[in-house]
Amino acid sequence: MPRKGSWAAVIIVHWLLVASARTADASAEPRQLNCVLTDTEAKPGSESRTIIVVFDENAKTMTAKDGDKSYSFNKVSISSVAINGGNDSITLGIDLSSLGIVWQQYAADKVTTEFGHCQPTGAPT
Repeated sequence: MPRKGSWAAVIIVHWLLVASARTADASAEPRQLNCVLTDTEAKPGSESRTIIVVFDENAKTMTAKDGDKSYSFNKVSISSVAINGGNDSITLGIDLSSLGIVWQQYAADKVTTEFGHCQPTGAPT
């Protein structure tokens, strides 16, 4: 018959497995970040524009909403360090440790680079 300490170890290991399974299930859901672009490359501190980014790690998809415009990104890379995506006219990168964002838009004769920060949906302001 197992000793009391052995049962405690079994219960702890079971609890850790259940908790990690719940965490894995939570990350399977698409996640939303509310981002504010505050700086342009040419004029730091020049704006305050909200971008909403939704990404799905499992499906490797990302979308962004900029006011009434919506963007889908077809070149998406999601790792434990960063989220990156692009399409024909925009690239987007988010550093997951600082939640800093870089938004670049490409036109025929110029590139506009904007910077800011994000917060997970429901995070305190």
